[in-house]
Amino acid sequence: MARPIDRIEQRKLTRGKLVDAALQLFSTSGYEHATVDDISHEAGYSKGAYYFHFSTKDDILLELLRMWTEERSASLVRDEAAVMSPDQLRETLTAFFSYAEAPRWPGVLLEFWAQAVRNPEVSKRLTQAYAAWRKEIAGAFEAAVQGGLRVESPADAASVVLAAHDGFAVQTAIGAPGGIALSAADLADSIVAPLETAAQPSTRRTIAM
Repeated sequence: MARPIDRIEQRKLTRGKLVDAALQLFSTSGYEHATVDDISHEAGYSKGAYYFHFSTKDDILLELLRMWTEERSASLVRDEAAVMSPDQLRETLTAFFSYAEAPRWPGVLLEFWAQAVRNPEVSKRLTQAYAAWRKEIAGAFEAAVQGGLRVESPADAASVVLAAHDGFAVQTAIGAPGGIALSAADLADSIVAPLETAAQPSTRRTIAM
């Protein structure tokens, strides 16, 4: 006989379904078009259930923003003391770029950016997340220098990675009109491979005079 779900577990289940419904609707209909009624109906609950867990529609957007930033941050976790090889850096960047396991996030990311223009709290949290990622990614490039890459400015390299992430997220959300879509691994390699080449010693001969 299945164990009855207690009240705390039921509340967590309800909240999780509401969040998942918002993720689905914001990724397809957009934040502005999705209503609290829509989210509640998609989750299979009443509007009252929604307001038990969230005070406003902004609250569930902020919850999604928290989840997304934590997920991206988790992909950057590494051993800070370790030297990073080029292949390890590729793996780290690929994980940061990839949305293969969570294909709804890129569409919602577009909504985060749009709302950041109007919502100071969304803007603040995005700014904090990107600042933290820039620091983590710069640290990865510094470790990769010890592993054989040539990187003039880890901070600048981190900024390039963040710009590449955002562009890749847009490509994932809307497709790649007029071009062939890169994979996350291809994108990571396009950043790392030139740094490997730059690190190779010159093979040109010195002509004796």
